[in-house]
Amino acid sequence: MRMLEGKSVAMTGGGGGLGLCYGVAMAKAGASVAVSDINPTAAQATVDAITKAGGKAIAVQGDVTKAAAFEELFDRTEAAFGSFDVLLNIAGMFPRCPVVDMTEELWDEVITLNLKSVFLGARAAMRRMLPRKQGVILSTASGTGIRGQPKGSAYSASKAGIMGFTRAASLEILNSGVRINCFGPGATDTPLWRVGKSEEDIKRLLAAGNVYQPDDFSNVVVFLASDLSAPLNGEFISRDLHR
Repeated sequence: MRMLEGKSVAMTGGGGGLGLCYGVAMAKAGASVAVSDINPTAAQATVDAITKAGGKAIAVQGDVTKAAAFEELFDRTEAAFGSFDVLLNIAGMFPRCPVVDMTEELWDEVITLNLKSVFLGARAAMRRMLPRKQGVILSTASGTGIRGQPKGSAYSASKAGIMGFTRAASLEILNSGVRINCFGPGATDTPLWRVGKSEEDIKRLLAAGNVYQPDDFSNVVVFLASDLSAPLNGEFISRDLHR
């Protein structure tokens, strides 16, 4: 069953570990995928993986902290695939830094990329989706937005913000045909997760079973993007709030 047959997905942060896995999973489910990343080489690598898997994809370079990047992304999605059905917000950063050492500049950088980009993307997507009375907006949140994370105050705050934004925005689009949800895939072995960890720490955490692989949550994301998840709006779907 190809749950996304005939749909098109615009994905931010598509050049990262989660973007690669989710992009391929979306394509295997029948979607065409526009892969956005600030690094065009990384975006193209995901496109190549999707194409190799038999899917259709295009690469779009863009800085999603700017509103204009979303207009270009959605324009190119529609031009290439004839529709724009799903926005998947993955772009983000997670610098490890204690509060006492954090600069205002670093705090602003994290909040701008992780949270403001979700607002900009959702706003632009809603303006296109609401007149058509259909569409899905998905954003990557995290259980750290609920439980917190040492040396991750800015990241945790941004993910809590995504949850609050998602819930509030969903109330504005009730019964419109457009839905917005967010999800937490749990601690996942990606380059972002490995930042700041020693090889010994990585081996220990992987051996303990406290960390998942990037593709482990792909089917859930595909489900959330599909019509099968139509009853869900304003929800945070999390694999695990304790890791």
